[in-house]
Amino acid sequence: MDYPNLRHIRLFCACLRTGSLTQAADIVGVTQPAASQAISRLEELFGTKLLERGPGHAMVTPEGRVVQTRSLRALDLIRTGCQKLQADSGSRGSGADARLTISHLRALQAFAQTGGFPGAARILEQSGAAVQRTARNAEAILGANLFEADGRATRFTSAGRAVARWAGLSLKELGNATEEVQELRGKFDGLVSIGALPMARTTIVPDAIASLALTHPLARFEILEGSYEQLLSDLEMGHIDFLIGALRSRLTPSLIQEPLFDFRLAVVAGAGHPLSGKADVSATELASYPWVVARKGTPNRRTFDALAATFPDGPQTQGTVETGSLTALRGILMQTDRLALLSRHQLRHELKAGFLTLLNYEVPGKPLSVGITTRRNWQSTALQAEYLAAIRRVVATEDTVSAADGSRLPSLNAAE
Repeated sequence: MDYPNLRHIRLFCACLRTGSLTQAADIVGVTQPAASQAISRLEELFGTKLLERGPGHAMVTPEGRVVQTRSLRALDLIRTGCQKLQADSGSRGSGADARLTISHLRALQAFAQTGGFPGAARILEQSGAAVQRTARNAEAILGANLFEADGRATRFTSAGRAVARWAGLSLKELGNATEEVQELRGKFDGLVSIGALPMARTTIVPDAIASLALTHPLARFEILEGSYEQLLSDLEMGHIDFLIGALRSRLTPSLIQEPLFDFRLAVVAGAGHPLSGKADVSATELASYPWVVARKGTPNRRTFDALAATFPDGPQTQGTVETGSLTALRGILMQTDRLALLSRHQLRHELKAGFLTLLNYEVPGKPLSVGITTRRNWQSTALQAEYLAAIRRVVATEDTVSAADGSRLPSLNAAE
C-alpha cells in the first residue's frame, strides 16, 4: 500500500485547522510553492480533490473530510505515543512526533509483524541493512532503546513493542483513509482482515464472507489463524481488524468484546464409534478412550480438564493428542476411536455428512461464549462494518435454523 507522506498530512491538517494554506506552510516550515505541491501530491495519491482553494482560503471536500478524520487519528496516536514513551522512559525524544516519517513507522511495523529485520526486509522489499538503518534512526529520534540483543537475534524491548503498536495503528488509520475515500465514490474494494479462532473458522467467518461477496464482489478478505495470544497481539498491533471466536473473561482495557451467542461443548467421535448411538454414555466409558484435546489455556481445554477430573480414576492424560487444528482433529477422529470436545458450529458439515457424530453425554459446566473482539477506539470502514453486520446475520440465521430442528443452543440471556 502507498502511504501518504507524514509531513504532507501534517500540512493538510494544519491547512484545515487554520483555513489557510499560507498559514499552514508557516506552521510546518515550508514555502508556499512547496505547500501547494504537497497538497497536489496528496490529491494524486488519494485520486481525488481534497481541498477547494480560493484566494486566501481553503475549503475541504467530502473526500478531504474523510482524509482529515483518519489523519488526525493517526497523528494523535503518534503524538500521544511519543509523549507516553518520554514519560515512561525519560527519553530525550522531545518533538519526535514531528520528525518521524512513514518509513520509520513501516520499518517498526514490519519488524513487529515478522519478529526480525530479515522478515521485515522481505515485507518491505528492501535490503536488511536499509530496514535496520531506518529502524535505528527511529530509535535515535525517539531517544529510547527500542531493540535489544537476544543471542544472535534482535528483539523489541518493552518500549519497542509499545512504539510498534501505535506505529502500526497509525498506519492502519492512513490505510483506512484510502479505502474510505474509495467507498465514498462507490467503490468497495478494500481489505477486511479477520482473526479467526477455531470456533468461528468453519462456518461463521466463511458464511459471512460469502454473503458480503455477493454485494461487494471487489472486496478483499484476509483470514489469519493462530493461537488466541498471537491473534490478540495482531489485533492490538493493527495487523487485523477484529477477532472472532470464543471470548475470554479477562481482557486488556484497550480491547472490548461483543458476545454473539453462547454454546455448550459436546463429546464428538467418528462415525461408527463403539459409543455412538448409546442412550446414556457414562463418565467411566468416556475415560476408557483416548482423547484429542485443545491447547492449554483455551476455554475448550479448561472444560475438558474439568470433565476429566470427574473420571473415576482421575484425569487420563496418557496417550492424548493436543492440537488447535480442526483439520488434524477431524482426521484423527475419523480414523480412530478417540474422543474430543467440540461445538456443533465447528462440525456442521462433518455432522451433516455423517463423518462424525455427537455422543449422548451432557458435558457439565457453564456455556461458553463466541463473539467479536475489537480495539476500544476502533473506527471501522463501511466495508468492515458491513462484514460485522453479515456475521451477526449468519449467527441469527443459524440460531433460527437450530430452533427449527430442536437443537437450538442457549441464547445469550439463557439461565445458566
